[in-house]
Amino acid sequence: MSLRLFPFAAAMLLAGQAASAETGRAEYVFSSDLAGQGYEPFAASGSANASFGMKRDAEMYLCFIADDLVSSAERQKVLVAEINGKSPDRVVPNIPVVCVLTQ
Repeated sequence: MSLRLFPFAAAMLLAGQAASAETGRAEYVFSSDLAGQGYEPFAASGSANASFGMKRDAEMYLCFIADDLVSSAERQKVLVAEINGKSPDRVVPNIPVVCVLTQ
C-alpha cells in the first residue's frame, strides 16, 4: 500500500469500528441538575428535536421538553388571563426539561 494512502485507509477502518459500536444506556437527567453540576448550555440547532444541549468537558447531553397537556393548558390559561389583565395568580407549573447523554 502506498504510504500516501495509509492515513486514509486507517481512518476508514477506525470509522467502521466506531459505527459498529453498540450504544449504551443511561438515566435521563433534569437540566437543572446538570446546571448545578457545572454543565454549560449550548445551542443544539434542533438536533434530534432537542431544545438545547448541556456540556462539561467532553461529556454532552441533549435536552428535551417533557411537558404534559394538562400542565401546558394550565400555563396557557394563566398567561392568557395575565395578558387580559385578569390573572389572579402568577403561579404556573414548571416546564420539565430532561437531558439524555450522547455518545
